[in-house]
Amino acid sequence: MYKATFIIIEKSYLIRKGLISIIEKIPNTQVIQQFDNEDDLKTPANFESDFIIINPNLLNANTLNIIKKIAKNTQVISLSEKSIVLTKELEWTTQIYLDDTQNSILKKLNTLIGNRETKNVKSEVPEEISKREIDILKNIALGYSNKEIADKLFISTHTVVTHRKNITRKLGIKTVPGLTIYAILNKIIDINNTGKSKS
Repeated sequence: MYKATFIIIEKSYLIRKGLISIIEKIPNTQVIQQFDNEDDLKTPANFESDFIIINPNLLNANTLNIIKKIAKNTQVISLSEKSIVLTKELEWTTQIYLDDTQNSILKKLNTLIGNRETKNVKSEVPEEISKREIDILKNIALGYSNKEIADKLFISTHTVVTHRKNITRKLGIKTVPGLTIYAILNKIIDINNTGKSKS
């Protein structure tokens, strides 16, 4: 099972703990390390994770060089005030601002996790999903709940749950953002139609 891993680099204890509590609300995620001092960042081994969330003010020459070496495998997220100017020496994946709401942060992180999870799925899945599973996947990607999907397709909620388990097992994708991106890439839904429709 894919688990998104995070490292947080931020001096403020309260900000680090607040960010960790938000990340822990996302299924299959783990904060594997946290640093409050750039001098603790000695080797690239410290940075073996999917995402690094860092206050740009802590980017000294050593930290910058280490992150640049592993940038192909690790995505870098800025954590700062909106007014800060980011260094162009790094390819920043997104920015989290200190005055962002919890929902805004969750949306940004879920999108990144979904994109990364989809890239980790093999191009040829071991089992093909059935036509009924495609119907279920389409409705999941459109934002419908299990009960709403059951009502639309005239099946029980238990059947929907069973199909969802089979879909995640076959595709190896565990999160709704990941399934949504898979559905878009495989033309199961149109990117312009994401979100619940009236039809």
